Amino acid sequence: MNETVFLREEELASIKSCFDRSVIESSELAIITGDSGTGKSWLARHVGRFFTAQGGLFLSGKFDQMKHVTPFSALASAFDEYCDVLIREKESDWMKLIVEKLNDALGRESHHLIKVIPKLSHILSCNTSFGDALSGQNCVNAIQRLHYLMCQFVDIISTFSVASVTLFLDDLQWADAASISVLNRLLLKRQKKFFFLGCCRGAEMENEHPFWDMIENLLSFGIKTTVVELKCMEKDTLNQLVSDLLCLPPRVVRSLSDIIHTKTKGNPLFFSQLMLSLSRDGLLRLSLGRQRWVWDEDEIQSMKLPDDVALCFVNGITQLPLDVQSALRILSMFGASAKCEYIEVLEAELHVKIVEPMKLAMAEGLVNNVRGSFRFCHDRIQEASYAMIEEQDRTRDHLTFGLILVKLSLDNSDNEMLFTAVNQINFGGPSAVSGAQEFATMAKYNLMAGKRAMEMSDFQSAFAFFSFGIDFLPHGHWQVHYDLSLELYDLASKSALAACNIGGLQVLADEVLQNAQSFQDKLTVYFIMVSSLAYASKSLEALELGHKILSRLGEDIPINPSKEALDQQIQQTQSLIKGISEHDILNFRLMTDKRKLAAMKFLAQLENTTLMIKPSLHPFVTLRMVQLTITNGLSPVSPIGFVYFGCLLAKRGNIRLGHRFTVLARSLIEKLNAREIAGEVICVATGVLCFVEPVQTASNLLMTQGEFVAMTGGDIRSACLNRLHYCGIMFWTCPSLSLANKAFSEGCRFMSEQQHKSSLCFMLPIYKTILKLMGDETEALTNIELSQIIQESNYFDSHHPHSKGRSSFHDLYRSFILENDGMLKEYAEKFYAMEKSSWFLFFGDSAQTLIVGLVAFQVYRATNDYLWLDRGRKCTADMKLWAQHGSLWNFHHKLMLLEAEEHYSNGKVENAQLSYKNAIASAKSHKFINDEALACELAAKFYLATGNVRSSLEHFRLAHEKYHQWGALGKADRLFAYINETFSNVSSDNSASLSRIVNNSGVLNLQGPASPDSRKRRVI
Repeated sequence: MNETVFLREEELASIKSCFDRSVIESSELAIITGDSGTGKSWLARHVGRFFTAQGGLFLSGKFDQMKHVTPFSALASAFDEYCDVLIREKESDWMKLIVEKLNDALGRESHHLIKVIPKLSHILSCNTSFGDALSGQNCVNAIQRLHYLMCQFVDIISTFSVASVTLFLDDLQWADAASISVLNRLLLKRQKKFFFLGCCRGAEMENEHPFWDMIENLLSFGIKTTVVELKCMEKDTLNQLVSDLLCLPPRVVRSLSDIIHTKTKGNPLFFSQLMLSLSRDGLLRLSLGRQRWVWDEDEIQSMKLPDDVALCFVNGITQLPLDVQSALRILSMFGASAKCEYIEVLEAELHVKIVEPMKLAMAEGLVNNVRGSFRFCHDRIQEASYAMIEEQDRTRDHLTFGLILVKLSLDNSDNEMLFTAVNQINFGGPSAVSGAQEFATMAKYNLMAGKRAMEMSDFQSAFAFFSFGIDFLPHGHWQVHYDLSLELYDLASKSALAACNIGGLQVLADEVLQNAQSFQDKLTVYFIMVSSLAYASKSLEALELGHKILSRLGEDIPINPSKEALDQQIQQTQSLIKGISEHDILNFRLMTDKRKLAAMKFLAQLENTTLMIKPSLHPFVTLRMVQLTITNGLSPVSPIGFVYFGCLLAKRGNIRLGHRFTVLARSLIEKLNAREIAGEVICVATGVLCFVEPVQTASNLLMTQGEFVAMTGGDIRSACLNRLHYCGIMFWTCPSLSLANKAFSEGCRFMSEQQHKSSLCFMLPIYKTILKLMGDETEALTNIELSQIIQESNYFDSHHPHSKGRSSFHDLYRSFILENDGMLKEYAEKFYAMEKSSWFLFFGDSAQTLIVGLVAFQVYRATNDYLWLDRGRKCTADMKLWAQHGSLWNFHHKLMLLEAEEHYSNGKVENAQLSYKNAIASAKSHKFINDEALACELAAKFYLATGNVRSSLEHFRLAHEKYHQWGALGKADRLFAYINETFSNVSSDNSASLSRIVNNSGVLNLQGPASPDSRKRRVI
């Protein structure tokens, strides 16, 4: 009967189809849902045998109602199973390849994953230093880091394994939020040859369960999801099943099957237990005389069965020997399973036989021994065994078992045993404890378990342990156990922030602020509160609180600083640094003053906040970080101060010196092993590097290093910023807009998956520009609507000037490049009205300076307003500074083009001709095809205005050719229409010349625009 599929062929076929698609296309999931006892787990295991027979890997794990605070228990079990496969095949070529790829992908961060998947330690070589989750700056980053590492792990094993990989997780109704979060990220990666199969009791899951949020999120990203619902069997189905089991025709067993259906309501588990019971009691037996199965219908009809199948199991268990009943009760207190090692320890300490009676329970089909653990064959058996224990006995025994195991776990440094032991203590609860000292001891055990959970980046479980620890604290604990209380509350607050439990964080913070004995003891909670406000996009509140704390630490940052104050602070900082080399700074002593270390943490937190909402304040934060480092030594966040200092110097014109400090910041990352902030440092440093070296090569660091180290450090914000700036540089420098389109499409998807809306908001204006240039109005509309959705959600409000500035500039750029002259001056005035006091320096600034300068000269020629001429000259001066002190490769052609437009505006025709020529040649030589096309177009308009029709037509031809080559087909169409309109009424004196150019080129059609199908083939 154990091999019966309960006639689930249709459901089985549906799951197999999902699996087949996941192998060919991308990751997919199937969820088997139904009431308890409907055969969900059995169907999943049957499917697993099919996958294994096809050569696939079937990795399984099970969530447990009584182990919900054991970090990632189900995922760890499944992936440890895969590690067993690797260990067995360690000499095979495919295994060696996978190990090599895992070492490359996980790098120095692999030890964080080993904390979750212990058996990885037998495969990978790693640095085993831990503790980043406790000493590092950001627990949220630790969560994201684990997500990334887990995704890398699954990506490698699914890509390079010979077989496809199926991850099966049972009892998802008891899944913890941390595991669901990891699972969500795994499926969003869309790996081929990766299939997820899950089982859950859907009816027992509340609407707020994180599993439903995951399903909704996956569907929004187009991840294929199949839900297979198992229901109890109908009468005819059960009749067919009884017929098959007894090898008798359906009509013969009809009366029996009807009775069974009435008593079991068609529940497969209830049905199987009843059939076994009937056989065991002789009511269903094999007749040798009649050579068939026979039964006593009257006796079966008169049987009294409980409504709940669990009570049916209770009746069966009570008929077993007492020592077997006792063993089952002990096992049930650990949940669905317990390691054989734990049972053996309890047997020795309690002087009670447990292992031997367990063998009889296994013979009865109640328990299995699976990979070194005793496991109940069904959850309902565990529930039945647990229900047989009196309430007062439960609390006492839970505490006893926990205390026995916790001592052994501390001796062996066994995390899994520690979590199991402390879970048992917590199930016992404070009511099982007596004596103030014993209460404090239980709180300390929870503190230990919480710290271990934090090391594994499971802050949900950590928060639960710390909360239990707080519950165990005795009355008057702030006076009697002050240090223990402060540490529990501080770490609980940190975990609450990482777990997005803002309500819990506020309660904990209030308790600390009321009872802490000194301002120094309040700093941890204050920092967490500032971080919480920043994550909630309450930037102004974060800035106000951070400024208040810094003032109390003796670090007064001006709220409304003047330019003179900034100059004074820069001079003061440069005086401090004078005579100190980069080598000297690298060998500075480490900062030890606790107040200064705290100030550096708050300053580093405010770097991003001020950059976004108070740019004028940002350099003062940066300069104070550098000053504190020079006078007090290196802190873990000193690299942030130096990289922004370098950016500040470069922004003010001293590019080479600024670059030196950004290089110093990167060296400090290695010196201080500050990997958590490496992504941010590389992002800012590469922005300055693009002003020193050819941008086409320098920008690759954003992807090859910046995004990678940010993701491995869990710094999603910096990873998205690296991707954002890489995409921006791609737009301004790539040889084909199709490459930029692909980069932006992938970038938008990446940011959406990371749920980083701010970076996505920055991407959308540029992406809209790309699509407009390419002429894809339909796709552009889709993205315009997406932009509106985000803006309507008030995510980017008036407190974020950079977002509005970016959007305003691209409105101006599209008006300029697509020749919407009627709106050009209006867009330009709107752009100049925006606040643009950013101290960030990225290559897009140079492109912006070029376009704004060209627009200013064009508006000046149309209005004779000298304000616009001065604005254009200012842009030319900025570009000249970058060309002289930065990279000629990047800026020479831009400078020449600005100078050409300035000469044109001043009526210096010959100078303008020479500058246009140099701009075109320099852009071509340095591989800026977009700027080459723009220079040709502006030169053509210049020649047309000065009466040189032949040169004008030649440059229009070159401009059209380069726009076409760049992939800006929408722009090419507009230029084509402009040429037709401009030259349709050409004078007779020039008509012959025009005709020859048209004929020699072969395709210029003055009768009308080409059809859409021929647009890509058209060349003037």
